[in-house]
Amino acid sequence: MTTQFPETFDPTTQEGNSWDVLPVGEYVAQVVEASILKPNSGDGYYLALTWKIMEGGYEGRHVWQRITCWHSSEQAQTIGRKTLKDLCVATGVADEQVDNAEVFLFKPVRIRLGIERDKQGVYPDKNRISRILPLEAKSEEPEQPEQPAKPVAATKVASAAKTSKPAPAGPAPWHAKR
Repeated sequence: MTTQFPETFDPTTQEGNSWDVLPVGEYVAQVVEASILKPNSGDGYYLALTWKIMEGGYEGRHVWQRITCWHSSEQAQTIGRKTLKDLCVATGVADEQVDNAEVFLFKPVRIRLGIERDKQGVYPDKNRISRILPLEAKSEEPEQPEQPAKPVAATKVASAAKTSKPAPAGPAPWHAKR
């Protein structure tokens, strides 16, 4: 083993890393690394994801996520499995059983980022993925078909406007002194 560099390195000619958190918002991203790992506690397993931002001013930046899917804590497992379901839907594998994390690789989706702050102030702020959404936004409400206007209703409104009296002058009722 050697400690000698193969060539001299001049740090004044290089740019350093920037690890600032990304602003809160939605980003187009894809999973570039995925693996199933055991936490240090030894309790359960989590899906470790590395996301790469694909568009905009932060293109090329990475965000990391852990999704706890198997755990003795029912609450942790439930939260993790809901997030895993969102990941399946967003990447288009919601209609199949998943047994390998590779199915999530290189499929563009939208991720919603927030910022997690350390409550004790010991560690720096970090990005937290709060939602994983399909790339194509789906309407939250079903579309209502357009219905033609009924001439009768329009006639009633028009005639009511002609016969109605103008509002009395003076302060609005909510400004009136009591």
